[in-house]
Amino acid sequence: MAKKLGKKARKFARKHLQSAAKRNRKQRSQFARRPRRGGSGRGNERSGDGDEEMPQRANDIVMNNGDAAALVNGLEFPEDESELNSDLSDSDGYLSEDSECLYYSDSEDGNAVNDCFVQDGLDGENDKMNMEIKKQKKKLNKLMDKDPEFANYLEKWQSELKSYGSKEDSDEDEMDSVDNTADSSDENPSNDKILTRKTISEWCQLVAKEPKASSLRSLLNAYRDACRFGVSKSPSVQRIQSTEVFYQIITFVLSEADNIFRAHLEISDDVNKGKIMNLRSAKKWQTIEPLVKSYLQNSLDLLSQLTDNQILACVLTRLRASAVLFSAYPSTSRRLLKILIRLWASGDHNLSLSSFLMIREVASLLPECLDLCLNKSYNTYLASSKLVNEGNIKHIGFLTDCLVELYSLDVQKSCERATTSIGQLNAILRQACKTKEKEDLRKVDSWQYINCANLWVRFLCCNYKDYNMHPLLSSVVQIIRGVAHLFPGTRYLPLRLRLVQMLNELSSCSQMFFPIPSLLFDCLEFRDTSQKEQGQKAKVNFSSLLKVPKNLLKSRDFHEECILLAIDVLSAHFAQWCYHVSFPEVATIPLILLKRLHEQTTIESLRRHIKRLIDQVDENKNIVERKRDGVSFSPNDTTSVQSFVQDLQAEKSSGKISQFYKNVPKKLRDWL
Repeated sequence: MAKKLGKKARKFARKHLQSAAKRNRKQRSQFARRPRRGGSGRGNERSGDGDEEMPQRANDIVMNNGDAAALVNGLEFPEDESELNSDLSDSDGYLSEDSECLYYSDSEDGNAVNDCFVQDGLDGENDKMNMEIKKQKKKLNKLMDKDPEFANYLEKWQSELKSYGSKEDSDEDEMDSVDNTADSSDENPSNDKILTRKTISEWCQLVAKEPKASSLRSLLNAYRDACRFGVSKSPSVQRIQSTEVFYQIITFVLSEADNIFRAHLEISDDVNKGKIMNLRSAKKWQTIEPLVKSYLQNSLDLLSQLTDNQILACVLTRLRASAVLFSAYPSTSRRLLKILIRLWASGDHNLSLSSFLMIREVASLLPECLDLCLNKSYNTYLASSKLVNEGNIKHIGFLTDCLVELYSLDVQKSCERATTSIGQLNAILRQACKTKEKEDLRKVDSWQYINCANLWVRFLCCNYKDYNMHPLLSSVVQIIRGVAHLFPGTRYLPLRLRLVQMLNELSSCSQMFFPIPSLLFDCLEFRDTSQKEQGQKAKVNFSSLLKVPKNLLKSRDFHEECILLAIDVLSAHFAQWCYHVSFPEVATIPLILLKRLHEQTTIESLRRHIKRLIDQVDENKNIVERKRDGVSFSPNDTTSVQSFVQDLQAEKSSGKISQFYKNVPKKLRDWL
């Protein structure tokens, strides 16, 4: 038993005693500073990339956990995660400074350096900790007065700890002497110079007057330290001792760096990637390249470490002007894209918009990075659309619009990816139809599956008129109809409404007719409700539902919502075909179903809405029939049919054909 206690005590000492912890930190720092053959320490080698890799790696773990359902469904595109850091591997961001560049202290201005410090609440926290320590000491003293044996026990252990600590301190002093010599050889020559407001202001004025001033290197070194401020504890970062200096450096460099580099390179604002690549062999580029590398690398570190969404959006807005400089380094642009896509998927709208604008800029300048951009953004979209609720439905709609715009940059390449993704959707649907097992059905009845199908519907609607996408259109329509028939019944009415709306959009862009009413009415199975059931009030929000809970099926609110949304979807369908020569045939079956629904519904307010729609469709049908009776051409005569449609559209200003259909679907647009 005594042996076991001794083992625990030794384990506790190794983990929790301050002397042991301090010794372990010193040993780790020695290993981190072990020099390479090239002369630079491993700590310096990691200073540029390590701070970014840790949060990025942590984000990848979170993203992978969120993508579990996507991996099961098999909807993700494979990604090439190989990082090419050769562009900036020969630099850690530090630049050799001119010895004539002066540093100023705030005391020369009459202000003490300590006046620059921004109190962020640490003093208050220290006061609270001191008060707690005093209270604990008082309790311990009272306990020692009451129990003399306990006091003797404490004195015995305190004497042993002091003897043990003195031995450890002697060993640590020797290690400190070795570490100090290593630190003095590895540190940058300007680490002992404090950056003050006066110093930064003087440098900014010199650089603003003359972009080629020697203080530019010192200012970029200060920017390097500012990008690690609050994260790294290296001596160079400790040169910045207030947040005021931090904001002063970041604001000036991000605002003026792009103009300074363009002045050095003598290039205009509309320069493209080709000219930048040609400049890389010029002498003036070789002179300015270390400065550009330092600025780009440190900016990436800043993006990886910032957590405030408002500041991140501001930084991205400033960096977007320098997107053409990133195009000179393809592997650095890939690293930038991965950071931007992570920020794009965040829930903050301003940050997502700023990130997307820069993603589009980089993808346009670098076609070789477009594959990574499309793969990473698509997989991130799947992870973000895993769960849909009232709070994030607008954000997912924004991500869909952004992704459609990115895929429209290169439609032919995107069509190949769309074919692959639609094939995956089709395979999942076939498996669910074959087995009818809950696990396979759950893969189809999921937001990831529906949002993925909606993405390709939107992509087709944007590009169908300009490109030959009929095979893709046919595949998507088959998937939509297959999902609709796989889930019958009133509980799946929200899912049906979304699928019917997708068919409406595809019909509008392709001018092809799809039998939408048959998909809609076969799930509207209503019966007469009792007075008790009609009185039930339960708020139903279809925007975040694919399947309605059973406890809401008998509520009056659900009944009303179903009828109103069905009217909206049918109105959108009729609005497209109301001027077509075949509208009487299109409206015949829906009119029969609407009249049957009018008879089944017992709620008077809904009966009025249905009756009004029936009357308008009947009137529209009669108008087209009267016009059609006066013509002699065949329906196969395409030219005559188009002329007939144009004549009907000319009468819409005086008729009531389109006004009703355009005013009804407001509720549907708000819902979707």
